[in-house]
Amino acid sequence: MKKLIPLFLSILIIGFSLSAQAQTDIKYGAKVGFNFANVSGNDAPPGAGTRTGLVIGGFMTWNFAPMFGLQPELLYSMKGTSGATQGVSYTFSLNYIEIPALLKFYIPLAPSSPVSANLYAGPDFAFNVASSSETTFNGQTTTTDQSNITKGFDFNIMFGGGIGFNVGPTVLGIELRYSLGTGTVANDGTDVKNGVFAVLASVTF
Repeated sequence: MKKLIPLFLSILIIGFSLSAQAQTDIKYGAKVGFNFANVSGNDAPPGAGTRTGLVIGGFMTWNFAPMFGLQPELLYSMKGTSGATQGVSYTFSLNYIEIPALLKFYIPLAPSSPVSANLYAGPDFAFNVASSSETTFNGQTTTTDQSNITKGFDFNIMFGGGIGFNVGPTVLGIELRYSLGTGTVANDGTDVKNGVFAVLASVTF
């Protein structure tokens, strides 16, 4: 995965350079929403359920063709899991800075329609910035830093879709997406992978 990082950065640099030279449709925006995160794998903790967390950030959309666009994003994303087993409740928190690179397909609608729709998919490069666990037993809560046992990088596949509403010079949007972890989050080889369903609202300027 380490070899993918410089390749991805090179693609972004080339994309930004081409977009600066070409007369293309480039827009910027911000988005915020909620992650409904969980973990899967052979070593996922018993009773693992959903952890609800915040996702917030910005994006650039480069519409390089009438029906296609490239959308890199920069997000702060809260993931992990929460559950209970044998009288112990726990929350495992994984917080990331994420850089998705999404290829968008715009669904053809009536030219005069104030509503737009799109589907997208692409890689998601996630850098862990904080990891911790919180356990509660007999009314006593213990919080432990887990950064020493979690990987600093996670590679995901992201896909989803959204609807936009033209409001004057801006576009208000709502979207649903899923991020599928391809590797374990633990640095000891334990089989635990991220999986996140997200609901987002956005504004494009």
